[in-house]
Amino acid sequence: MHATDAAGIVHFANYFRYMEEAELYALNARGFRPDNYAYPRVHVEADYKAPLRFWDAYTVAAELLSIGNSTLHWRFTISGPQGVCAVLKSISARRTADLTAAAPYTEDERARLADLLISPAETPNNP
Repeated sequence: MHATDAAGIVHFANYFRYMEEAELYALNARGFRPDNYAYPRVHVEADYKAPLRFWDAYTVAAELLSIGNSTLHWRFTISGPQGVCAVLKSISARRTADLTAAAPYTEDERARLADLLISPAETPNNP
C-alpha cells in the first residue's frame, strides 16, 4: 500500500497531501477558489517529529506566517495521538490561471486572510 511503509507508518509524501488539503480548505473558507488562480509551490520543507500510523486520527493546523505581494508563506502542524508528528512549511506563488503572470493580493484579499496570520512573536526560528 502506498499510504504506509512496511511498518504501517504513513509514508512521508502523504504529509504533503494533508498539507495541501488544509491549505485548500483554509483558502476556500475565505472565498478563494482554485479555478480563479493557480497556486504553484515554490518551496516546501518538512521536519518529521513522530510516526503517524495508518489508522491514527490526525489534525492539521494551517497557519499563515506572512503574505507577500503574490506569495503565501505557510506552516502546517500535523498532530496525531502522540502529539506533533510533522511540521511542514510551504510558499505558494499565486499566478494568473494561464500561469503567465504573478497575481498580487488585494487589500480586501489580505483582510480575508488576516485571521490565519500568526503574530511575529508566535513564529519560532525553528519548527
